[in-house]
Amino acid sequence: MSEIELFHEWGSVQSFKVRMCLAELDLPWTSRRIDLSRFDNLTPAYLTVHPKGLVPALRWNGEVFVESSDINELLVDIAGGRLLPSSIEERARARSWARFEDEVVHPAIRPPTFNLILKARVAKIAPAAFAEMISRHPLPARRDAYLAAAHAPFDHAAVVTSIRTFRDVMARMERALAERHWLAADSFSLADVAMAAFVDRLDRLAMPALLAAFPRTSDWATRIRALKSFAEAQGPDNARPDPLVNTAAVATLIAEAHGQAPTLEMERF
Repeated sequence: MSEIELFHEWGSVQSFKVRMCLAELDLPWTSRRIDLSRFDNLTPAYLTVHPKGLVPALRWNGEVFVESSDINELLVDIAGGRLLPSSIEERARARSWARFEDEVVHPAIRPPTFNLILKARVAKIAPAAFAEMISRHPLPARRDAYLAAAHAPFDHAAVVTSIRTFRDVMARMERALAERHWLAADSFSLADVAMAAFVDRLDRLAMPALLAAFPRTSDWATRIRALKSFAEAQGPDNARPDPLVNTAAVATLIAEAHGQAPTLEMERF
């Protein structure tokens, strides 16, 4: 089998999905870490791999593949179909969950990650060094937006909105888990791989308490955390530095978000 090279960052949600998929499928791979804290994704060398400077990217058979869910589908094909359930309906559910993670969960993760983790890290970088690093960004509009956001006040409303979205996500998971042992079927699938990244990020954001109101989802998360592939996807502790989250602020934000009506129409997924 051709070598699998994964360009990834240990703290990246979408990279986590691919690493867990690789672990579940027992596929050997070579790690090409792209240190986002040093903006390695903006170096000329990496931009030849992924012109948008995003992670993950995967090289196999001399070709580069991007978009984490597409990469996972490729890996499933390489491994002969494992991680996709047997029935047509179950496979459709698994793919729907993967799309849901891409379109709803991941965008909701960005505001609290940026405000609670990345802003704290940026504050530790000298302004001139930060400006030099970000100047290499290949997309000027995104570069300018990042610069503005990095120095803007804490976006309280955006984080509260994300927490409410997280609760909606868990409610959808709770309904699915009332009908089957795992999200898409009674067997573990790509759906669970995709949403496992959500559990990891909740833990990193000091928000696992949100699971308490959803007992089936909390049990699912406990089973996910116990998997060997989950630990392998997390990677070495020294590659995932202290996220610097202000836990007292998180508790206040969660308290504010509780008791509010859901903000997403979940049933369209």
